Amino acid sequence: MMMSTIVAVALGVAPVDENGTVRMISSDYSRELGRYSQFVDRRGTTFVRGRDTSGRAYDITIDRNGYVEASVGELTITFRAEERV
Repeated sequence: MMMSTIVAVALGVAPVDENGTVRMISSDYSRELGRYSQFVDRRGTTFVRGRDTSGRAYDITIDRNGYVEASVGELTITFRAEERV
């Protein structure tokens, strides 16, 4: 679920409020996200690559501390992700 949420935020499918709270539009983002693949290198950095349903390619890098850098089409988006209970 966390990875789907990070991808959804990067693609703009799940907007984030000013206080950093993700506004859930839908609990299942899979239709909007398209297909993606992910892998983790030995340093703990996660790489995600895919295409959304409109055909835009995206590449997302997430380091061990939750810093996210996403290239979506011609846009670059950066944010910090953390799991809250």
